[in-house]
Amino acid sequence: MRTRLFGAIMLGFITAPAPAHAQLPVSLRECIEAKDEAAALHYCSRVATGPGLEENKTIAAIKASHILRTRGDFDKALALLEPRRFGADIDEEIGHVWFDQGDHTMADLHYERALDAGLDPNQETRRRMAVAAHSYGEKLQYSEQAPARAINEYTRSLALDPDHLPALLGRAEALQKLNRHDGALTDLDRAIALGADWSAYLLRARSRQTLGDKAEAIADFRRVLEENPKHIGARKALADLSTLP
Repeated sequence: MRTRLFGAIMLGFITAPAPAHAQLPVSLRECIEAKDEAAALHYCSRVATGPGLEENKTIAAIKASHILRTRGDFDKALALLEPRRFGADIDEEIGHVWFDQGDHTMADLHYERALDAGLDPNQETRRRMAVAAHSYGEKLQYSEQAPARAINEYTRSLALDPDHLPALLGRAEALQKLNRHDGALTDLDRAIALGADWSAYLLRARSRQTLGDKAEAIADFRRVLEENPKHIGARKALADLSTLP
Protein backbone atom coordinates (compact mmCIF):
# COMPACT_ATOMS: atom_id res chain seq x y z
CA MET A 1 0.00 0.00 0.00
CA ARG A 2 2.81 2.37 0.92
CA THR A 3 4.54 1.53 -2.36
CA ARG A 4 1.43 2.39 -4.37
CA LEU A 5 0.99 5.62 -2.49
CA PHE A 6 4.61 6.59 -3.04
CA GLY A 7 4.25 5.87 -6.75
CA ALA A 8 1.15 8.03 -6.95
CA ILE A 9 2.94 10.89 -5.20
CA MET A 10 5.94 10.64 -7.55
CA LEU A 11 3.63 10.58 -10.57
CA GLY A 12 2.02 13.74 -9.26
CA PHE A 13 5.41 15.43 -9.02
CA ILE A 14 6.28 14.42 -12.57
CA THR A 15 3.03 15.45 -14.20
CA ALA A 16 2.18 18.57 -12.20
CA PRO A 17 3.62 21.87 -13.44
CA ALA A 18 6.73 22.79 -11.47
CA PRO A 19 6.84 26.17 -9.77
CA ALA A 20 9.07 28.83 -11.30
CA HIS A 21 11.79 28.42 -8.69
CA ALA A 22 12.01 24.69 -9.52
CA GLN A 23 12.71 25.24 -13.23
CA LEU A 24 16.36 24.22 -13.01
CA PRO A 25 18.51 23.39 -16.05
CA VAL A 26 18.30 19.77 -17.17
CA SER A 27 21.68 18.11 -16.78
CA LEU A 28 23.83 17.21 -19.75
CA ARG A 29 23.94 13.65 -18.43
CA GLU A 30 20.21 13.22 -19.10
CA CYS A 31 20.73 14.56 -22.62
CA ILE A 32 23.58 12.18 -23.39
CA GLU A 33 22.29 9.06 -21.66
CA ALA A 34 18.64 9.16 -22.71
CA LYS A 35 17.85 5.95 -24.57
CA ASP A 36 14.59 7.09 -26.09
CA GLU A 37 15.02 9.41 -29.08
CA ALA A 38 12.16 11.70 -28.09
CA ALA A 39 13.50 12.01 -24.55
CA ALA A 40 17.01 12.69 -25.82
CA LEU A 41 15.72 15.43 -28.11
CA HIS A 42 13.72 16.97 -25.26
CA TYR A 43 16.59 17.03 -22.78
CA CYS A 44 19.25 18.09 -25.29
CA SER A 45 17.10 20.92 -26.64
CA ARG A 46 16.56 22.23 -23.11
CA VAL A 47 20.27 22.10 -22.30
CA ALA A 48 21.16 23.79 -25.62
CA THR A 49 18.75 26.68 -25.08
CA GLY A 50 19.01 27.07 -21.32
CA PRO A 51 21.62 28.58 -19.01
CA GLY A 52 24.90 26.82 -18.46
CA LEU A 53 28.38 26.33 -19.82
CA GLU A 54 28.80 27.05 -23.53
CA GLU A 55 30.65 23.76 -23.98
CA ASN A 56 27.72 21.77 -22.57
CA LYS A 57 25.22 23.69 -24.67
CA THR A 58 27.29 22.96 -27.79
CA ILE A 59 27.40 19.23 -27.06
CA ALA A 60 23.65 19.17 -26.48
CA ALA A 61 22.88 21.21 -29.61
CA ILE A 62 24.91 18.83 -31.78
CA LYS A 63 23.20 15.73 -30.36
CA ALA A 64 19.78 17.30 -30.81
CA SER A 65 20.70 18.26 -34.38
CA HIS A 66 21.63 14.65 -35.17
CA ILE A 67 18.09 13.63 -34.27
CA LEU A 68 16.39 16.56 -35.97
CA ARG A 69 18.12 16.14 -39.31
CA THR A 70 17.25 12.43 -39.44
CA ARG A 71 13.65 13.62 -39.12
CA GLY A 72 14.07 16.28 -41.79
CA ASP A 73 13.60 19.12 -39.26
CA PHE A 74 16.47 21.15 -40.70
CA ASP A 75 15.24 24.59 -39.61
CA LYS A 76 14.92 23.42 -36.01
CA ALA A 77 18.41 21.96 -36.14
CA LEU A 78 19.89 25.21 -37.42
CA ALA A 79 17.96 27.19 -34.80
CA LEU A 80 19.78 25.21 -32.10
CA LEU A 81 23.20 25.31 -33.75
CA GLU A 82 23.57 28.82 -35.13
CA PRO A 83 23.38 30.70 -31.79
CA ARG A 84 26.44 28.73 -30.62
CA ARG A 85 29.93 30.10 -31.08
CA PHE A 86 31.23 28.82 -34.37
CA GLY A 87 33.99 26.24 -34.05
CA ALA A 88 35.11 22.96 -35.56
CA ASP A 89 32.34 20.77 -34.11
CA ILE A 90 29.50 23.25 -34.60
CA ASP A 91 30.52 24.10 -38.17
CA GLU A 92 30.86 20.42 -39.03
CA GLU A 93 27.32 19.74 -37.81
CA ILE A 94 25.91 22.82 -39.57
CA GLY A 95 27.61 21.54 -42.71
CA HIS A 96 25.85 18.20 -42.25
CA VAL A 97 22.48 19.92 -41.86
CA TRP A 98 22.93 21.82 -45.13
CA PHE A 99 24.32 18.72 -46.87
CA ASP A 100 21.34 16.60 -45.84
CA GLN A 101 18.91 19.10 -47.32
CA GLY A 102 20.86 19.24 -50.58
CA ASP A 103 22.53 22.66 -50.31
CA HIS A 104 26.12 21.62 -50.95
CA THR A 105 27.34 25.19 -51.38
CA MET A 106 26.37 26.13 -47.83
CA ALA A 107 27.64 22.77 -46.60
CA ASP A 108 31.00 23.42 -48.24
CA LEU A 109 31.25 26.84 -46.58
CA HIS A 110 30.82 25.38 -43.11
CA TYR A 111 33.01 22.37 -43.80
CA GLU A 112 35.81 24.73 -44.80
CA ARG A 113 35.32 26.69 -41.59
CA ALA A 114 35.43 23.47 -39.59
CA LEU A 115 38.71 22.45 -41.22
CA ASP A 116 40.18 25.91 -40.62
CA ALA A 117 39.18 25.54 -36.96
CA GLY A 118 41.17 22.32 -36.71
CA LEU A 119 38.62 19.59 -37.41
CA ASP A 120 40.07 16.13 -38.05
CA PRO A 121 37.16 14.67 -40.06
CA ASN A 122 36.18 11.02 -39.89
CA GLN A 123 35.70 8.97 -43.06
CA GLU A 124 32.03 9.82 -43.54
CA THR A 125 32.61 13.54 -43.02
CA ARG A 126 35.53 13.47 -45.48
CA ARG A 127 33.25 11.85 -48.04
CA ARG A 128 30.63 14.54 -47.55
CA MET A 129 33.26 17.28 -47.72
CA ALA A 130 34.60 15.88 -50.99
CA VAL A 131 31.10 15.80 -52.50
CA ALA A 132 30.35 19.36 -51.32
CA ALA A 133 33.63 20.76 -52.65
CA HIS A 134 33.04 19.06 -56.00
CA SER A 135 29.52 20.44 -56.15
CA TYR A 136 30.79 23.97 -55.58
CA GLY A 137 33.39 23.39 -58.31
CA GLU A 138 30.59 22.44 -60.70
CA LYS A 139 28.76 25.66 -59.86
CA LEU A 140 31.88 27.73 -60.54
CA GLN A 141 32.63 25.94 -63.79
CA TYR A 142 29.19 25.82 -65.36
CA SER A 143 27.08 28.53 -63.72
CA GLU A 144 29.75 31.17 -63.19
CA GLN A 145 32.06 30.22 -66.07
CA ALA A 146 35.11 30.38 -63.80
CA PRO A 147 37.22 27.28 -64.62
CA ALA A 148 40.33 28.49 -62.76
CA ARG A 149 38.38 28.86 -59.52
CA ALA A 150 36.62 25.59 -60.19
CA ILE A 151 39.97 23.82 -60.39
CA ASN A 152 40.73 24.96 -56.85
CA GLU A 153 37.48 23.41 -55.58
CA TYR A 154 38.01 20.15 -57.47
CA THR A 155 41.52 20.02 -56.02
CA ARG A 156 40.10 20.48 -52.51
CA SER A 157 37.67 17.65 -53.18
CA LEU A 158 40.47 15.36 -54.34
CA ALA A 159 42.60 16.23 -51.32
CA LEU A 160 39.77 14.78 -49.21
CA ASP A 161 39.10 11.83 -51.50
CA PRO A 162 41.77 11.13 -54.18
CA ASP A 163 39.46 8.62 -55.88
CA HIS A 164 36.47 10.96 -56.27
CA LEU A 165 35.68 10.36 -59.94
CA PRO A 166 33.39 13.36 -60.50
CA ALA A 167 36.09 15.73 -59.21
CA LEU A 168 38.73 14.14 -61.47
CA LEU A 169 36.46 14.54 -64.50
CA GLY A 170 35.43 18.07 -63.52
CA ARG A 171 39.01 19.21 -63.01
CA ALA A 172 40.08 17.64 -66.31
CA GLU A 173 37.36 19.53 -68.18
CA ALA A 174 38.26 22.79 -66.44
CA LEU A 175 41.93 22.26 -67.34
CA GLN A 176 40.94 21.71 -70.96
CA LYS A 177 39.11 25.03 -70.99
CA LEU A 178 42.37 26.67 -69.93
CA ASN A 179 44.27 24.73 -72.62
CA ARG A 180 46.16 22.75 -69.98
CA HIS A 181 45.79 19.41 -71.70
CA ASP A 182 48.76 17.63 -70.13
CA GLY A 183 47.23 18.15 -66.71
CA ALA A 184 43.84 17.07 -68.02
CA LEU A 185 45.33 13.83 -69.34
CA THR A 186 46.81 13.03 -65.95
CA ASP A 187 43.39 13.32 -64.32
CA LEU A 188 41.67 11.40 -67.12
CA ASP A 189 44.15 8.54 -67.05
CA ARG A 190 43.49 8.18 -63.33
CA ALA A 191 39.73 8.43 -63.78
CA ILE A 192 39.78 5.70 -66.44
CA ALA A 193 41.99 3.50 -64.25
CA LEU A 194 39.34 3.89 -61.54
CA GLY A 195 36.61 2.70 -63.89
CA ALA A 196 35.17 5.89 -65.40
CA ASP A 197 32.63 5.48 -68.21
CA TRP A 198 32.72 6.70 -71.81
CA SER A 199 32.62 10.37 -70.78
CA ALA A 200 36.22 10.12 -69.55
CA TYR A 201 37.30 8.58 -72.85
CA LEU A 202 35.57 11.41 -74.71
CA LEU A 203 37.43 14.06 -72.72
CA ARG A 204 40.72 12.23 -73.13
CA ALA A 205 40.16 11.87 -76.86
CA ARG A 206 39.68 15.63 -77.16
CA SER A 207 42.89 16.40 -75.29
CA ARG A 208 44.82 13.82 -77.30
CA GLN A 209 43.41 15.26 -80.51
CA THR A 210 44.42 18.79 -79.49
CA LEU A 211 47.94 17.59 -78.62
CA GLY A 212 48.24 15.91 -82.04
CA ASP A 213 48.12 12.31 -80.80
CA LYS A 214 45.92 11.08 -83.63
CA ALA A 215 46.17 7.30 -83.10
CA GLU A 216 45.36 7.48 -79.39
CA ALA A 217 42.54 9.98 -80.00
CA ILE A 218 40.99 7.60 -82.55
CA ALA A 219 41.22 4.74 -80.07
CA ASP A 220 39.43 6.79 -77.42
CA PHE A 221 36.68 7.98 -79.77
CA ARG A 222 36.11 4.36 -80.79
CA ARG A 223 35.80 3.40 -77.13
CA VAL A 224 33.19 6.14 -76.69
CA LEU A 225 31.14 4.71 -79.55
CA GLU A 226 31.43 1.20 -78.14
CA GLU A 227 29.69 2.36 -74.98
CA ASN A 228 27.51 5.07 -76.53
CA PRO A 229 26.95 4.25 -80.23
CA LYS A 230 24.65 7.25 -80.79
CA HIS A 231 27.16 9.89 -79.68
CA ILE A 232 27.15 12.26 -82.65
CA GLY A 233 30.21 14.28 -81.58
CA ALA A 234 32.41 11.22 -81.22
CA ARG A 235 31.23 9.81 -84.55
CA LYS A 236 31.96 13.08 -86.36
CA ALA A 237 35.37 13.50 -84.70
CA LEU A 238 36.31 9.94 -85.62
CA ALA A 239 35.28 10.52 -89.24
CA ASP A 240 37.30 13.75 -89.39
CA LEU A 241 40.39 12.09 -87.90
CA SER A 242 40.10 9.19 -90.32
CA THR A 243 40.42 11.54 -93.29
CA LEU A 244 43.61 13.14 -91.98
CA PRO A 245 46.97 11.86 -93.23
